Amino acid sequence: MRHKPRMGNDLRQQQAVTQLLQRGKQDEAWRKIRSHLTLAPNDGWFLHEAARLARRAGDIDTAQRYYQRALTLSPQDAGLLNGLGLTHYDAGRFAEAEQHYRAALQAHDRYAACHNNYAILLHKQHRYSAALHQYRQAMRIQPDYTEARYGMSTLLAHMGQLQEAESQMQRVMHERNGDRRCQNALGMVQLQQGNFAAGWRNYQARYATDNPERFFTLPELPIRYWQGEDLVGMTLLVRTEQGLGDEIQFCRFLSRVKSEKHAGKVIMIGNAALKPLMASLKDVDSYLIREDKHQALPQADYWCSLLDLPQHFLNSPQPFNADVPYLSSAPEHQAKWPIAGTGKKIGIVWKGSSAHKNDSQRSLSHLSELATLFSVPDTHWVSLQKGAGEEEVNHFPHLQPLGAQFTDYQDTAAVISQLDLVIGVDTSVIHLAGALGKPCWVMLPAWARDWRWLENREDTPWYPQMRLFARGQDEEWSTVVARIKQALQQQ
Repeated sequence: MRHKPRMGNDLRQQQAVTQLLQRGKQDEAWRKIRSHLTLAPNDGWFLHEAARLARRAGDIDTAQRYYQRALTLSPQDAGLLNGLGLTHYDAGRFAEAEQHYRAALQAHDRYAACHNNYAILLHKQHRYSAALHQYRQAMRIQPDYTEARYGMSTLLAHMGQLQEAESQMQRVMHERNGDRRCQNALGMVQLQQGNFAAGWRNYQARYATDNPERFFTLPELPIRYWQGEDLVGMTLLVRTEQGLGDEIQFCRFLSRVKSEKHAGKVIMIGNAALKPLMASLKDVDSYLIREDKHQALPQADYWCSLLDLPQHFLNSPQPFNADVPYLSSAPEHQAKWPIAGTGKKIGIVWKGSSAHKNDSQRSLSHLSELATLFSVPDTHWVSLQKGAGEEEVNHFPHLQPLGAQFTDYQDTAAVISQLDLVIGVDTSVIHLAGALGKPCWVMLPAWARDWRWLENREDTPWYPQMRLFARGQDEEWSTVVARIKQALQQQ
């Protein structure tokens, strides 16, 4: 019997593996790949498939070994170099990933997917101009590369180029109708530009089940979701969804559901740290704790996620409800937190939660970056910092270190209520100052600024007493602090 050529047999096995992968049968494909590599350990096609399959399964170490074995056979293979770069990226080894992306592009400079992967890495490292160049290279080579267009559009948004970002996002939506990731990103860009009707509508994609980057998933409750129906005599259940700052900012709409939508009863499910403070919010009948898993679901006619409420008030004379304060601190609680010293009393907060995806841009590296402010005469400084960075106040004994002693936001509110001014980065404390009607100066990051701060504004419709000090893209924080010091001296 004559044996068929090995090349033909290998091709059939490659086709069999490809068919198994297309049918979602990864385990069978793995067995066939491993069996083949036992007999032919230097088969480059099978080594590459093994590497890709391991990487997609999250087995980074195994993927790396297969890529390296394949590269010993084909050291200049751009696909292998790009794949090995992806494994290093997945492992958080960004320097190694960049090294392999650059090697792949040197071997094949018209490799659109590698340009896109390199752009993603640069974007994540906040190397925005370099990332934009790589996205544009990918689009130049492959104009219909929708994934690269989406990545470029989010980068443009982070760079503050909102009009071009929206234009690119609209193209993605046209090319890939129903892309919920892009719809959500588009909503945030529109909100930042003041296009609130379209913005709030598109921002609902933040929880769409077919959005792979959704912020959270709506719970399945046996209650109708409120879409603006008549609430006269009805009970509305509202559930918090994201950060503490969001709850503080948007809880104002709970009162408006009663006063303007004439709901019979309003129930809030929120965060335990905010419950004592929320007792001061008028027209809320009950405040339940989201973390309480044993709590029975209250009776209600409708329910709504907190950040979906604003869209139902856009046609009112005051869509933002700038009537502050809407939260307050009782005098007896303030008495528990006496503010020492004389002169103008200013509270400071310089770090947000490290878990925030843009924290490296919005937070200061250390309290010492504010040190020049402490020489302003006739001023008493109070630390409101709780958590990350609270110990840094120990190097500044003339600051009153109250933040580390807070147990909840009612404590923070009691101190803020006694201050003349709060200065801080974009975190929940500045929202609390705004909700209490306290003058507040906010230091905004240069990159990936949050959608709630409208572009090209030094004020905000959300908080009339708030002033925004935005960092320019060619500035250090020290320049922003110098502007704040000058403003303090002019008061």
